[in-house]
Amino acid sequence: MSISYVGVDLGSSNFHQVALNHRGAHTLNREFVTSEANLIKAFSDLHGEIHVHLEAGELAPWASEIIRPLVTRVVCSHPQTNAWIARDRDKCDRIDAYKLASLLRLNEFKEVHYPREQLRRDFKTLVQHYDELTQQQARLKTKLKARLRMQGVIVRGEELFSARGRKAVLEQVKSPVVRTASKQLYAVLDQSIASQTEAQSLMLRGAQALPEIKILRTAPGVGPIGACRFSAYIHTPQRFSSTRKLWKYCRLSVSHRSSNGKPLRRPRLDRMGCGGLKDVSRKTFEAALRRRDNNGFKRAYYRALETTHDATHARLTVQRKIVSTLRAMWINQTPYCDELRR
Repeated sequence: MSISYVGVDLGSSNFHQVALNHRGAHTLNREFVTSEANLIKAFSDLHGEIHVHLEAGELAPWASEIIRPLVTRVVCSHPQTNAWIARDRDKCDRIDAYKLASLLRLNEFKEVHYPREQLRRDFKTLVQHYDELTQQQARLKTKLKARLRMQGVIVRGEELFSARGRKAVLEQVKSPVVRTASKQLYAVLDQSIASQTEAQSLMLRGAQALPEIKILRTAPGVGPIGACRFSAYIHTPQRFSSTRKLWKYCRLSVSHRSSNGKPLRRPRLDRMGCGGLKDVSRKTFEAALRRRDNNGFKRAYYRALETTHDATHARLTVQRKIVSTLRAMWINQTPYCDELRR
């Protein structure tokens, strides 16, 4: 059976399709208008063992689900790891599609995981929607504080966002025009808070269909929102063959750069991965430390602090322990236990 490696450069208007055989020779080069019918048409007339390579993006989950029944395998790779494509001076859809096919033939790519179940895809969308509204609310608060500082009104803390506090703050603004503009910004903030509350309720209702949420919530410091975010961004714990790969995805692994045995820079946390999971581990750590009980995460922090004498290193050690423990709980389908091994 013949093997074809197909690269698809997917755009909102058009997509380009290039196929290579096992020797790397061109067997196909064509372009279509982006639509479900054309995606089906582009792969219906191919024969043999068909492997398809797409770059991760907004259209990739939709397109891969359409293509999957028609081919042997569909993979989506991370665009940031495909420097040969992104940084090449000669760049067009045809060249990009050819490079995707070539990288697939050489098995030189890093695959991005997408959940296959519609339930989990929808739940991730709900969690991302909640996170986006939370970030929007934080940006509005920062903007409001900055605008007030420009008028000489300096207020620290969350008091200026309360009904009583905002009234007192607006009275200090001398310019009536700026006062009116600030009131409008407050109105936008109120709407953002209301939308975030609705999004949170929608997310928690969706979480009722996922059995791991109750298990994750038994860990110290893990609340309903943290459990939802961890579940949505991980999808399935079996996708990570080791805890180190999980740490890397959570932006908790240390990257090293060296040449000829000499370091090129100081070791630092790898910035690739999911920032939401790093945020979940940080908030879980802080919540576990605030608890009055002597939980395992709190004990691990003080042990690490005694060993390293560095609060940051000790915190990161516990954050790694947190995500590893949550993964083990999910895999084993067991509630939290201080003696649970990774």
